Amino acid sequence: MILLAAAGCGYRLAGRDNPLLGGINTIAIPYFKNETFEAGAESVFTRTFADQFIQSKRLQVVSVDKADVILRGTIKIVREEIITYNKNDKAMEYRVYVTLDLALEKRDTGEVLWKRKRLKHNEEYQVSNDIMVTETGKNVALEKVAKDLAKRVEESIIQGF
Repeated sequence: MILLAAAGCGYRLAGRDNPLLGGINTIAIPYFKNETFEAGAESVFTRTFADQFIQSKRLQVVSVDKADVILRGTIKIVREEIITYNKNDKAMEYRVYVTLDLALEKRDTGEVLWKRKRLKHNEEYQVSNDIMVTETGKNVALEKVAKDLAKRVEESIIQGF
């Protein structure tokens, strides 16, 4: 009886909702372009986006020459803003803002299937007297931004843009 109820509930596997992905099984994620002064941001975002698709197992991540589709990304903005000061007007907490442009295109035709301009996200991090601690906090915040954006993008692509 439970199996019959479950079969009739309308549940279906995510990833089959988007009709534009019919016949598409592989994706390439070449290095993102970095138009900012934030050194290494392209590595963080490229790796994190690839990891998201690998973990979801909905599209296999392959090299560009073997891919059905290519996800191209450009890091447009990485900026920081102080959000908390102590009583001596010293920065205590920053927020890092990131803006991306992304496009998913068919490898064989170049047709753009999905595009997002000015996709934004931000994350806070603590400031320390130790520059290494502060830089580590900033790197962790950038990785969190990348993970959150990668998840949003992967879900958007798979579930129907």
